[in-house]
Amino acid sequence: MEQTTKKDQIRFAVLSIIGIFLYFIPVDGSRVPVVILVNLVKAALGDYLKYVVLLMLTALMGTIAGAKLLKLDWCVRLHADDKNSKLIHYVIAFLVVLFVWFQLPPAAIFSDERIGGQILSLAGTVMLTVSICGWFIVFILKSGIVEFVGTLLEPLMRPLFKLPGAAAVNCLSSYVVSAAVGVYMTDQYYENGVYSRREAVAAATCFSTISVGYIGVLCSLGGLNEMYGTMLVLTFVMVIVMTIIMVRIPPISTTKNDYLEVNAAGAAEKKPSGSAEGSRFQKALQAAAIRSREFTPKAFTDSLLSSLKFSQRIIAYMIPIVIVTLSLVHLTPLFTWLGYPIAPVLRLLGIPDAARVAPAVLLGFIEVSLPVISVSSGVAAQSVFFVILLSIVQIIFMTEAGNAMLGAKFSMKLPELMLHFIIRTVIAVPVIAVISNILF
Repeated sequence: MEQTTKKDQIRFAVLSIIGIFLYFIPVDGSRVPVVILVNLVKAALGDYLKYVVLLMLTALMGTIAGAKLLKLDWCVRLHADDKNSKLIHYVIAFLVVLFVWFQLPPAAIFSDERIGGQILSLAGTVMLTVSICGWFIVFILKSGIVEFVGTLLEPLMRPLFKLPGAAAVNCLSSYVVSAAVGVYMTDQYYENGVYSRREAVAAATCFSTISVGYIGVLCSLGGLNEMYGTMLVLTFVMVIVMTIIMVRIPPISTTKNDYLEVNAAGAAEKKPSGSAEGSRFQKALQAAAIRSREFTPKAFTDSLLSSLKFSQRIIAYMIPIVIVTLSLVHLTPLFTWLGYPIAPVLRLLGIPDAARVAPAVLLGFIEVSLPVISVSSGVAAQSVFFVILLSIVQIIFMTEAGNAMLGAKFSMKLPELMLHFIIRTVIAVPVIAVISNILF
């Protein structure tokens, strides 16, 4: 293996400490520095955030026009991976924003605060989170911490989760920041050859949980603040158990195991490491030190451009889908009807107020807070607990994580996401029902 110098090792140590501090060290309650930075920028922008969303989408329309109409080289390169169906989706998102902005018909949708009124706020929050947190992920990806942790934890991660050791960092990123940032990190792993497509799909659909801070929000919405600590522990355990199961069954087990690009990082992950503890540590340190050489001013700038591009596409993906799904939730009885066959199953599992809880089992696919909001009053505490824990471990919700997966390079489709959601729900419901019966 290539030799490293003391300077390489010091660079790895300094950059890794910065990355760990930014993403994994709470400095204000349960919030880490990057989340605090996002909140500060959001507060500073205030109502102007919606103008930033409009600006981002307008810029996207400009580059699409440059690629398709003017045939500008840089625009063509920018959209080289975007199929025509994606471009049409982006145009629809821009039109939806204009409809919301100017309150154009159909007024029943765009004037409803639960639907049109939410879309710009949701899009702005996701855009800021991914842009800022995605920018500073360069301190994780280029510092060497991924290679260091990956080499050390390979013997644990492979047997348990069929994932490279680097997935340990990926797993933690969602817990401390957000689900969309977890998906973005997964996508970066895939682009850099650390993950195959199967591994990227597994990491995204199994580890992209909401942050520990937002779990507290759900507990507050459900009036279960006193169970926040219990919820954190159970969430962590459930995510581990669910991942061990999900990676061994379809659709993950049948996903192609090919790589977008195999580079030094990917090759290093697949090489066997020494069996001795000292030998493994030395290899981990050496791989990390070599990777830290890639942290340059250009890499820092490129990370910002990459995160902006990713956030731009996420909001363009999410806007039409969120409008449609929230309309189905608030303007139609669809989810109530879909809940009818679920209610008897919940009664059999001992969940109180089963008829009220049944629609909430499916609402998590739309937005992670909708289930607990739907049962926040007049429902037994056990049922609220059941709904909160289920919505967390279902992972895929379209207002953030789901749309991030649709826009990622590892290319998941909406039917594929729905299948993952259904399978996770079917497995999780009886397990969480047993836990809730024990605790209550």
